[in-house]
Amino acid sequence: MSTSTAFALESTLDKPPVFIGFDGAFGQKTNTAAKAIQSGINVAIAEINAAGGVLNGRPLKLITTDNKGVTARGKDNFIELAQNKDMVAVMGGKYSPISVETLPEAHRLKMPLISVWGSADQITDHSYKPSYSFRVSLKDDWGVEGMMRRISQKYRAKKACAFLPNTAWGRSADNVIKAKSADFGLNFTVIRWYNWGDASLKMPYKECQEAGGQAILFVGNEKEGAILIKEVANFPQNQRLPIVSHWGISGGVIHELVGSDLDKVELDVVQTFTFIGNNRPKAKFLGEQVIKSSNLKNTTEIQSPVGVAQAYDATHLVALAINKAQSTDREKIRNALENSIEFQGAIRNYKPAFTRDRHDALGADNLLFVTIKSDGTLIPSK
Repeated sequence: MSTSTAFALESTLDKPPVFIGFDGAFGQKTNTAAKAIQSGINVAIAEINAAGGVLNGRPLKLITTDNKGVTARGKDNFIELAQNKDMVAVMGGKYSPISVETLPEAHRLKMPLISVWGSADQITDHSYKPSYSFRVSLKDDWGVEGMMRRISQKYRAKKACAFLPNTAWGRSADNVIKAKSADFGLNFTVIRWYNWGDASLKMPYKECQEAGGQAILFVGNEKEGAILIKEVANFPQNQRLPIVSHWGISGGVIHELVGSDLDKVELDVVQTFTFIGNNRPKAKFLGEQVIKSSNLKNTTEIQSPVGVAQAYDATHLVALAINKAQSTDREKIRNALENSIEFQGAIRNYKPAFTRDRHDALGADNLLFVTIKSDGTLIPSK
């Protein structure tokens, strides 16, 4: 476990800190999402502390743990973080299955779990009452729906194929496909499940071609995405189907894994945020602070921008809830999060962020798509 303090703005607050936790896959070499989320949290903490902190002068402080992408480790890390006195919330990272499997512990310990990347519907759609899980991130219910709309409208496809991981994330996407594909006139002729570590997706791709598939809906992370892109790029140009991908591949260095093959495949990646052309004051401030703390030259070089922005907004929402609750009591903070927390964030104006019946702060109006350039830059596409 490590502590992380503010890096862009300084604070002289000397009262006992209030802690926020973040459990991410720092130990995965190809993963950029964990550092992006940490960066967004740190910018928010620095800003909050410079303005006087929370609870009349107490500084916020971040404690991080590394789950290495392993569900059991993530669950243990959550329990460990919850043992810290004045730990008021734990941010969940890139891997939906970790957040889903952690739900029982979040509710047993009455510790708010704030997902700032995971998209599986189950993170906020469950039977726990009152719910201690919140999300400032894409939700598959409308994210995968947006991907199907993209396939239908941009590529005029009637037949599509889906490649899904055999996890809670994949099952979440599958449920949306089954429930909503007919709304777009899409027939998924092939739906194939794969496991983490599979070395090839060539056979399901060929099955898709033989079944008349006109586009692929892909759910996965950078390692599996790299396998698919490289294999599709090796087919003759007239046999390369367009790929509409979930955002897991943008949470890692996929451009380094596939190289020039990125330019050979038509690829759309769903997102909720971009720094490019973004005139929101908080988005500009956030980008400036990240650049100041790094060796980057401009915001186009910021990796995993959705993680940065979602974590930044989520941290501000938690801080507002702490002050509304006037306490570090987790139950009171949970109640406060449901009670008219408003904030003009980097992604949107939260009016309010959550309600008793809605624990998702973002919506379908936040969807956009990007292409990935060979240098890793994510460029918004129409």
